[in-house]
Amino acid sequence: MPETTWAWAHAERWPWALGVLLLGMGLVWRAYGAGMWGRMKWAALCKVVLWILLAVMICDPLRVEEAARKRANEVVIAVDGSMRMGVPSVEKGMAVSEEVKKALAFSQPWMAKLEEDFKVRLVEAGDRLRGVAAVEEAAFGGTGGELLRAVRALRSGGAGRALGAVILVTDGGARDAALVDELVKEKGAAVFPVMARAEAMTADLALEEVRVAQTPFEDAPVMLTVAVKALGWKGKGWTVAVLDEAGKVLASGGGKVSSEVEVGSARLKLTGVKPGISFLRVRLSDGARKPEEMMGDTWTKGGGEATFLNNERRVMVDRGEGPYRVLYVSGRPNWEYKFLRRALAADEEIQMPALIRIAKREPKFEWRGRAGETSNPLFRGFGAQGEEEVQRYDKPVMIRLEARDAEELRDGFPKSAAELFGEYRAVVLDDVEAGFFSAEQQRLLERFVTERGGSVMMLGGQECFREGGYEHTPLGRMLPVYLDKVSDEVGLEDGRLNLTREGWLEPWLRLRAGDVDEEQRLSQMPGFFAMNRAFSIKPGAALLATVTDESQKAWPALVTQRFGAGRVTGLLLADLWRWGMRDEAGRVDLEKLWRQLFRWSVVDVPDALELQVTNAEGQGGKVKRVTMRVRDEAFQAVDDALVRMEVTREGGGKVVLHGDPSLREAGLFEAEFVNEEAGSYRVEAVVEKMGRTEEVGAAKRMGKKVTGWVHDPVPAITADLRPATDWMQRLAEGTGGEVLELAEMARLPELLGELNVPVMDKRVELLWHGGWVFLLVLGLLVGEWALRRKAGLA
Repeated sequence: MPETTWAWAHAERWPWALGVLLLGMGLVWRAYGAGMWGRMKWAALCKVVLWILLAVMICDPLRVEEAARKRANEVVIAVDGSMRMGVPSVEKGMAVSEEVKKALAFSQPWMAKLEEDFKVRLVEAGDRLRGVAAVEEAAFGGTGGELLRAVRALRSGGAGRALGAVILVTDGGARDAALVDELVKEKGAAVFPVMARAEAMTADLALEEVRVAQTPFEDAPVMLTVAVKALGWKGKGWTVAVLDEAGKVLASGGGKVSSEVEVGSARLKLTGVKPGISFLRVRLSDGARKPEEMMGDTWTKGGGEATFLNNERRVMVDRGEGPYRVLYVSGRPNWEYKFLRRALAADEEIQMPALIRIAKREPKFEWRGRAGETSNPLFRGFGAQGEEEVQRYDKPVMIRLEARDAEELRDGFPKSAAELFGEYRAVVLDDVEAGFFSAEQQRLLERFVTERGGSVMMLGGQECFREGGYEHTPLGRMLPVYLDKVSDEVGLEDGRLNLTREGWLEPWLRLRAGDVDEEQRLSQMPGFFAMNRAFSIKPGAALLATVTDESQKAWPALVTQRFGAGRVTGLLLADLWRWGMRDEAGRVDLEKLWRQLFRWSVVDVPDALELQVTNAEGQGGKVKRVTMRVRDEAFQAVDDALVRMEVTREGGGKVVLHGDPSLREAGLFEAEFVNEEAGSYRVEAVVEKMGRTEEVGAAKRMGKKVTGWVHDPVPAITADLRPATDWMQRLAEGTGGEVLELAEMARLPELLGELNVPVMDKRVELLWHGGWVFLLVLGLLVGEWALRRKAGLA
């Protein structure tokens, strides 16, 4: 509010003023001595006030008033240009945007008054700030909803601008309302939010949120959680359906609304989603619609809703593309490998090359071969054996199964990071002792987990864990159980497998949909008779399953923990294969568990090439940041690479981007893409490494990655049509403004006239020049004379 202050034009005259005051007091005392004071005190008081006023006027008192200079300050009227402003008002039956156009017409008297005092500028806050000559030019087609960022941009303005106030006309649909606390701390002009939609309730169904979860659960690899917001829909139902890219219904669900405002949810399990990138459509309609009626571009939406802009969302599902390769290492052929191999044969996305030892390094008896024969007689008759293929007596006899080519695992277990890190996501150790690996190979396995982020799983063979001598080794340090205590327990008899509380929460450990069915399955499992006993798990490890012996003591059976960037799992049960030999149903369940366990082991393991898409900071999802991390076979960052990214919009054209090396991280290449239109976007990145060859500029292709995203802001900004006044009230109070309704905009000239604006004029008024001073002096003289005359002294 403009301030009024008082000052002295000649403060240096105060000694003269004091002298005049003392002289006057002396004359009053002389005229009205002690004898007359009782009868003439009011007349004397008039003279005293007169002399005080005269003494004050000697110093020339001033009154200084501040007022806004005419048309020197700017007032910006920012109109919310989002699509939700086109939703009809329930009370008036017309779009809110049409009401705003009428209220902001220049023919309005308050608008004319405002233009007399300020320079008025109209802008539309849609996807970007856009100046308009009249509100009729506003398109009301924005999808951003970033109103607080628009207000921040207006308040920051530019050098030399004199912004007096910002008037924000909106229905409260700000997607960035969380910024209000930051905005009120910043200096700037006052903000006057104007509520364009005043009704409290609108009948509407909206898809508030769709969350995608991908699990190793074989029956439902993709799980969608759909949140449905119902306003004014009490007593009626709703139906939601998920469609694939071909328009086929994958899953459906529904519910019934029991209150005026309710958020319901549906959990939809999707099967048949292809590996790789898929774009799905989630559609919402009233409860009278069947899922089959929600297919096609002209699907039946129902009726009675305020808008259908929030009844469909698009989501992206990335199931990844294999094959995911797992290295299986075993110290002897066993039953576990048989069932494991059979289970993974049904999973096209997982490949498991195996390295199995069929004879140890030092045989228990001496072979008697032919004179001069140096090869193992076990291999006699299998064709000519060259120098490199001969299996000598001092080496273990190994066989390779499911190898990709003749070179894979030719020299046994990998001895370099490039052989291990670049080829496999997980390593399974079964019935193999620690001495099988050299010290370098054990450290390599440790780096495989801590640096590469791989997964190591140890199965419960008789030469694993403590029995395999893993205590005080790099592999032993990684295991989730302690190996320092020797067990004196007798062999396991009829052990029963049970899930722990943490195990019940892991979907990949469950083979039935319901808890009751899962408990029944566990109770019908066969007893187990072989396991590696561990007395305690390490801090931070998760105990997922236990085996209870005949004395009802529970022993750890399945334990896992994060270690460095990767994961280490211990399956201490040694005869899980008994489950698959009981009957056909048990075999099917065992194979399903193996597939889910392996999927869980590899799903979070990073690749050498990682393509990610994130929102650029401060852009509200409009700008996407596409990053590619490039690593070689040994998982070392590669800087001398060429990254070409091709972005394709569904039903649109292609845009080619080139990744620029990041200054923040080695091996990171970045590019930005601006979403001009709503839709589904797919990006394919091809990586080539520059090589030193005779041909200048030759490049070696390292691989490609595909991912995508969905830019679909309309359902989000129209998900809740209720007026949101909380952030508006906080914004107004924090900046010195006031929240108004559309019908109260006529108060704006008065409210803005009370503000402290950047350009003010000062008006100075001498009190001695005021007519009221002359009238006061005249009144005091006349009053004193009248009192004297009444007393007979005049």
